Amino acid sequence: MSEQKYNKGIQELARKWQEGTITEEEKLLFNQWYHSFEDVSLEEVTSENPEHLKIRLYKAISEKEQIYVNRSWIFKNLRYVSAVAATLFLLLSIGGYFYFSNTKSAQQNQISQSKTHDLAPGGNKAVLTLADGSEIVLNDAKNGVLASQGNLSVSKNKEGQVVYQVLENKSSNQKEVVYNTISTPRGGQYQINLPDGTKVWLNAASTLKFPLVFSKNERRVELTGEAYFEVNTLVSSKSKSRKVPFIVKSQSQEVEVLGTHFNVNAYGDEIDTRTTLLEGSVKVAQLGSQNSKLLKPGQQSIVDKTITVTNVDAEQAIDWQKGYFSFDNENVESIMRKISRWYNVDIEYKDNIRYRKFAGRISKFENVSQILKIMEKTKVIHFKMEEGRIVVMP
Repeated sequence: MSEQKYNKGIQELARKWQEGTITEEEKLLFNQWYHSFEDVSLEEVTSENPEHLKIRLYKAISEKEQIYVNRSWIFKNLRYVSAVAATLFLLLSIGGYFYFSNTKSAQQNQISQSKTHDLAPGGNKAVLTLADGSEIVLNDAKNGVLASQGNLSVSKNKEGQVVYQVLENKSSNQKEVVYNTISTPRGGQYQINLPDGTKVWLNAASTLKFPLVFSKNERRVELTGEAYFEVNTLVSSKSKSRKVPFIVKSQSQEVEVLGTHFNVNAYGDEIDTRTTLLEGSVKVAQLGSQNSKLLKPGQQSIVDKTITVTNVDAEQAIDWQKGYFSFDNENVESIMRKISRWYNVDIEYKDNIRYRKFAGRISKFENVSQILKIMEKTKVIHFKMEEGRIVVMP
């Protein structure tokens, strides 16, 4: 297809989109083209008249409809583009969006900041507290064996993960239950492989407490903050394997599983606790009540005064583990809490800005100034960077 014919095809799709006559297949094609010009997608969710918003978007599209896109790029990045397209049309279905583009005027919109106040992204940082109370700063520790406890060795592998392994030909007569704790600071994250083989990824400002030896009847851990779990289904003991329930206790709930993949967001400064199931099945029980729910893959439970269950894009819940901030109709205050944890920075608000809502997906591995620039392109929010603090303004 010639460049001219390709551009006419895009213009025709844009016209259909604006008129509301575009098919679902055409929507996908149009969005593949549309989002190929942006490294990120971020929209403000607003109550403005949807028809006005359509006109505004169409005008922005028209300004760049002569640009030709290499279609091989689209198909190589189809998973990413489709995810962005899904976000776009979800927003349309709930009342429209305010689009920003990389025009010259947007590029001229600068954050009020000094480069000396810019902040680098977080990284693999954590402290492991052993049963005797001694602490190991994991980001400073060299690869190899870090400690021995009973019949277990604790190592840091070449990928930087903490791994617990049973030492051969060494038994433990220890009957008292003793615990280890791994804690990430603000600006930190870490992966740990527990003694039973379960893999856990901790988000920033999170703590996981776990026993060195799980009981025969259950595997119980305690979480503060956020973590993604891939639970080992079978537990080996004396040449046989069996299924033992794995329980994650947090401030307001317990999650019980056998073998599954799920995410728990249980920060103390959030208004609720959210559990998102990617694979398997889990039972979520609210502490201090008889309320409980069974989750299926693609469902999320929200524990506040009671338990509610909704269908969600489960992969979005672990975008943080893949290296992204992910916002879906999320208010500024919630977004800035995530930024505060990851960049270890305090947040201050001016005027009534904290309740505006946004949707989008941004890499976590940019300096904070780049994240704020992207948000400023909506032209409805602005930031001032000071030492150790970000001021959020309309």
